[in-house]
Amino acid sequence: MVDYKQILRLRAEGVSQRGIADVLGCSRNTVASVFAAATAAGVGFGEVADLAADEVRHRLLPAPIRPDSDRVAPDFEHVHRELGRPSVTLLLLWNEYVAACRASGGVPYRYSFFNEQYRRWVAATGASMRIVRTPGESIEVDWAGDAMSFADPLTGAATEAWLFVAALSFSAFTYVEAFTDMTLVSWIDAHVHAFEAFGGTARLLVPDNLRTGVSRADRYEPALNPAYAGLAEHYGTAIIPARVKRPRDKPVVEGSVRFVANQVAAVLRDRRFVGLAELNEALFDVVEAINARPFQKREDSRQIVFLRDEQPLLHPCRRCGSS
Repeated sequence: MVDYKQILRLRAEGVSQRGIADVLGCSRNTVASVFAAATAAGVGFGEVADLAADEVRHRLLPAPIRPDSDRVAPDFEHVHRELGRPSVTLLLLWNEYVAACRASGGVPYRYSFFNEQYRRWVAATGASMRIVRTPGESIEVDWAGDAMSFADPLTGAATEAWLFVAALSFSAFTYVEAFTDMTLVSWIDAHVHAFEAFGGTARLLVPDNLRTGVSRADRYEPALNPAYAGLAEHYGTAIIPARVKRPRDKPVVEGSVRFVANQVAAVLRDRRFVGLAELNEALFDVVEAINARPFQKREDSRQIVFLRDEQPLLHPCRRCGSS
């Protein structure tokens, strides 16, 4: 049984979600679900401090839908089950729910209420929260593992280049650029170029726990490099580093790193490049084709989903080039 009251008490004391999970012996996803339900209900520990545990639970659970209501109650067991399937999102399931309601003459709930009620259902049942991705929510960033190379225009010497990859979590629309090193300067420049290519920034940035962006890779409270934190503040986004040894925290970009590396290696395997600019021009062409290619397991392409569903929700990159 989820101890809602204790979770709210520890939250009020400033304990992190993972710390609460460790103290109470529950999953971090359960704690996050209770946080979401409390926020949606506008309930803090101060409002429930004198209530019994069962009363706290009832304060956080969704209000029962009146029998005479003409709105159709979602089947959240079905929703939760479907979210475990590849490429299925809460937005897709809401659209299917709306279509089914209209086909039967019922009235559907709005997406915001649907989303809120699902999170409360998870908190009430103790189910493990699925990773729910929404358009414009996050950009996942990383360096690719394998270096490419180009010939120095003056000396002809072979020079290594490393691939920076940024992927929007909802559409998987990807930006790739090669750099001659993985320093902090290159890391920040790469982010700026990606924001400009996307035409905006997402609410969150999810980097790997690498030294250029995260100065202390602590499992629970990673410390951000000050310059990287300044970049996020400048562009109005927040940095949420992936946890050490938890690559599933950023599965889109992890997949994109492997996928792009394989595609680039295959398409450009016989090409020889003179200068970094020539290499990047070829990379941009390959990635443009990848973004335009239809998905294998769902409709549309990265580019279509990005332009239709995600780009309009990005924060406009008004600060690009500003001081």
